[in-house]
Amino acid sequence: MNIFSESWNTIGRWLLIISAGIIILSMMVSVLEKFIRRRRLLRSGMLDVDRMTGTQFEHFLGVVFRQYGYQIEHTGKAGDYGADLVIKKAQARTIIQAKRYSKNVGVKAIQEAVAAKKMYNCQGAIVITNSHYTKQAQILAKANEVVLWDRERLLKVLLQIKQHTNQP
Repeated sequence: MNIFSESWNTIGRWLLIISAGIIILSMMVSVLEKFIRRRRLLRSGMLDVDRMTGTQFEHFLGVVFRQYGYQIEHTGKAGDYGADLVIKKAQARTIIQAKRYSKNVGVKAIQEAVAAKKMYNCQGAIVITNSHYTKQAQILAKANEVVLWDRERLLKVLLQIKQHTNQP
């Protein structure tokens, strides 16, 4: 009987050590992932985007699309029908609906983009946010061929621009 309890104690100790090791390792991985994400944000300028006003975000997006060779038309504040920018390259015109939000963007932004696309006689519509979209907004956007740029997509574009402008 003593042999069994001794071996169970040994197994129990090893299981405890292994479990503690797994917990510590997973915590270290989590901390590392947060560090990498924050560093990526700092390099991208996304933290600056998060501090912008809505109007500053619209102008910022104008600069971003100019970097990609688009002509930019600011639609103005009042009565813009849901378009903050109209971008043009070759003969293709696209409306941009800019949503600098701290919460998820809902269906209203998609509805406005669909209306603005027709109003400005554009071939495309993009809704861009520094946040994310509700599931309903994603479904409506897909049904109406509205392109969605969420935080991750915007982050990728910002990193590409930074990489391109930092090269000699």
